[in-house]
Amino acid sequence: MIEIDPEIAAAQTLDLERFGAASVYLPGDPAAARAEMERRRAPWNVGGPQMAIQRDIQVPLPGRELTVRLYVPVLPAKGLVLYLHGGGWVVGSLATHDRLTRMLAAGSGLAFLSIAYRKAPEHPYPAAIDDTLEVRDWLLANPGVLGIDIDPQRIALAGDSAGANIATAAALALAASNRPVPVALVSLYGVLDSDLDSVSYLLRGDGRFGLSRTGMSLYWDLYCPNMAQRRDLMVAPARAPELYLKKLRRPFLLAAGLDPLRDDSRRMRDVLLAAGVDTVYVEFPRANHGFMHLSQTAAVARTALAAASAHLKAAFEAQVAQ
Repeated sequence: MIEIDPEIAAAQTLDLERFGAASVYLPGDPAAARAEMERRRAPWNVGGPQMAIQRDIQVPLPGRELTVRLYVPVLPAKGLVLYLHGGGWVVGSLATHDRLTRMLAAGSGLAFLSIAYRKAPEHPYPAAIDDTLEVRDWLLANPGVLGIDIDPQRIALAGDSAGANIATAAALALAASNRPVPVALVSLYGVLDSDLDSVSYLLRGDGRFGLSRTGMSLYWDLYCPNMAQRRDLMVAPARAPELYLKKLRRPFLLAAGLDPLRDDSRRMRDVLLAAGVDTVYVEFPRANHGFMHLSQTAAVARTALAAASAHLKAAFEAQVAQ
């Protein structure tokens, strides 16, 4: 039996000592679950690299306004990564993922724009995908708004968990509409399929390691209550037609071995390779879902962040060299 990384286990123990058991962490009560996540994640966002620029921007979109957070590291390379935070499409925020995003920006040397997309159940599928695409379009229509180079050939998409689902769906939507696809696509333990009966769900879904099959089922019900839609390419990217998959560029898939979602990444890897797409796949066998938030104390989290950062850096360097 594979045991969890001891530094991750120690971080879980510390979290339990700080806050006690997570009584409302499941999304049955979205407002309470959001507040719980903000409270529990706050200590893990302390410290980390400082940015040359870090500021929030209000993006005017049709009928609404979204907040995005710009991260510009010291001496940034040209290019931009649009980042979608995780949280089952229901919880999570710019704040809960602040340190993680700063680590990726600093490690890659690239500017990041983290998007506070609309959440379920108030805004179910496809609101978050629409937000991502419309923020991208707004940036391209207003190229000077961030004060950095914005070129459709120099924009990447990245996300963790449900955010990886949104990022991948947005990339596929661009491919399907014959618009420029991201220079790279990074999925960190992403929700990439809607199958709740995969081997990893059955072996790792009891909640011992954090995320549970029951919790994911609730998230799915809130995000995409229409069961017929759950096989659509924009909902379950691993089921996308090869026609669109083969257009994706430089995908990077990171999985955690103790995560119920592990097989989502494995399936996505397999369909991408079958479509002839050069794909990087990294799996951390003793890590659990969400472990990359623990970079304060867990070396495996820092290693994972460095791997994702290096992929993004290399992808932009390759793009510039073309």
